[in-house]
Amino acid sequence: MELGIKVAAASVDSVESVAKLREGLYVGFPIWGELDALAVSADTGAPYQAGDRPFLHGTGWLLNPDGNISQSLYSTGPIGRLTASDIIRKVMFEEKMAAG
Repeated sequence: MELGIKVAAASVDSVESVAKLREGLYVGFPIWGELDALAVSADTGAPYQAGDRPFLHGTGWLLNPDGNISQSLYSTGPIGRLTASDIIRKVMFEEKMAAG
């Protein structure tokens, strides 16, 4: 079954760090680096950790084909991330609901 799901990722880490991470993951989707953590937080509501090493906490969005957020997940700890199976179930559910 083809669901047409596209994946992208981004990080506040340096472009160099993101490139090393991407090489180790062997993924075929884009990963951007050097996001402005404070700006992303202000624009999206993603949890921001201030201090000596500011960063964004785990944040995930599922966008519908129109580019609007269909599902979001914000986590301030090591658990609570969107998984591939979560996304597949949500997409299949939305397709089922749209079909009536």
